[in-house]
Amino acid sequence: MLVVCVDDDLLVRQVTSDMIRHLDHKVLEAPDAVSALDLIACVPDRIDILLTDVRMPGMNGVSLANAVRTRHPEIGIIYMTGYAGEFDLTGPVLEKPCTLGDLERMLDKVRH
Repeated sequence: MLVVCVDDDLLVRQVTSDMIRHLDHKVLEAPDAVSALDLIACVPDRIDILLTDVRMPGMNGVSLANAVRTRHPEIGIIYMTGYAGEFDLTGPVLEKPCTLGDLERMLDKVRH
């Protein structure tokens, strides 16, 4: 499985990406929504899941998810946030900080 992990916080992005690798999945990292869209445009048929922070400067994770859904409805989407009540999220939400088990369950849920 190939996951695009998007978070403007470098440490959170690196730790989350390391956990994804530990689960034997491949990961591409992006620091913001525009970079994520560029990555997805390069390899759209290979991306399985977009794992995106909700609260980011510029285009937020909700807008990113909407753009990805429009162009690539086959890509699963998981939101990551420490501020779950702040946005009206339609889709799976992974609370930050998360455990390896939380991440594994969410990836399995969205993949199937």
